[in-house]
Amino acid sequence: MSASACLRITLGISDEKLAQLEALGPLVSKVTDAFLESRWAWPKRHAPINPYSFMLTDPKSSELDVVQLERLAEELKLKLFGTSESGDVTLLLFEGDAADTAQFVGMEHGDLIATLREPIGPTPFGGRLMKISTDPDAPKGMRWRTLEREAPPAAPPAPTFGPRAALALGPAETEGQALTFRGLYFAPAQAFIGSSLSADPAAEPGRHSLLDSVTRLPRGQEEAYDLACLNAANRYLTANTGDGPLFVPVCFSSLMRRSTRETYARQFRELVTGDPRQWAAIVYETPRAPSFNALGDICDMLRRHFSIVDLQIDDAGFEVDGVPPGAVNSITLRLPDGPAAMRLAALRRFTEKRDAFRRRKIWPAITNVRTAAELEAGLRERVPFLSGPAVCGPMAEALGRVACETGRLPLLRAA
Repeated sequence: MSASACLRITLGISDEKLAQLEALGPLVSKVTDAFLESRWAWPKRHAPINPYSFMLTDPKSSELDVVQLERLAEELKLKLFGTSESGDVTLLLFEGDAADTAQFVGMEHGDLIATLREPIGPTPFGGRLMKISTDPDAPKGMRWRTLEREAPPAAPPAPTFGPRAALALGPAETEGQALTFRGLYFAPAQAFIGSSLSADPAAEPGRHSLLDSVTRLPRGQEEAYDLACLNAANRYLTANTGDGPLFVPVCFSSLMRRSTRETYARQFRELVTGDPRQWAAIVYETPRAPSFNALGDICDMLRRHFSIVDLQIDDAGFEVDGVPPGAVNSITLRLPDGPAAMRLAALRRFTEKRDAFRRRKIWPAITNVRTAAELEAGLRERVPFLSGPAVCGPMAEALGRVACETGRLPLLRAA
């Protein structure tokens, strides 16, 4: 199983200088990228998330070689602050699921420094968080220390990969419904991080899907479909435990209507609690230009019950800057039905909004990925999250954290 972790650089500077972070970002990114190019040798990989955060992977090891990273803090301090005693550099290395990683990356610099300065009890994140600092007064000096470690998850089932013609497992059934699960892939870590759930009549498994063509959406049956999926997910998570979030559908227009909004609210209140990180919502049929207030109200409602909120769109021209800060974790573009050239053009147009995604601290994602060429384009454009037929086929059970190198996609069944 390959090792992966998110590296984040924090700077011990005064509150007055925090405003200079945007100016320092390009230099931090340049020094870190040059260091990793020379020290984090192939087959190890690194991918920038923002100027202060990088995803590190090592497909040949189950543990990252953190010793190689110790010199990075010293080199950054020298480049940023010279020989001055003011200003220190702290490296944070986080290993956890996608939801916690997104929270870790998105946390404001000042809030993160304050949280970790005098940690009492668990940190705000699950998984493992390690720290090393150039501060001469820091405990253990220039040595890594672990701030928290959760018990490792149970080993996932062994996956079976392509060729595409291989058969997927049949859907599970619950109370007259067929459940199908589809994995969501986190490319920087080369691993699946969770699954979407679809509940259909047992006689018609796989009829609906949020990760395929727009024709597979439950047009005219949105409320019934959403509530069926929420009920099925509730029963599934009551009987099963997992190490990744379960994504359930929530129709944007259904939540906007007064006649159905309270029905959804009652259903949300009945969700099993347990580990809140197990619950994630995909808001589908989002209009191209939803009002700022309407979108904020919907996401505030969902935030009370779901640890992850994904906004699914069908228009590559969607205005990312129109999304309220902190409202959603990710925005997913469904690639349009049509010729290959049109689909790839939509992907490129969507990924051109990188700066807007960074400003809003939102993860970009694409779904309805059907071919190897589209998968390669998504990886080349550094899209973090990918899903669709070329990524994962229908599963009988939900996927948790399952390591899978990009060259072995699609995942077609789990043994």
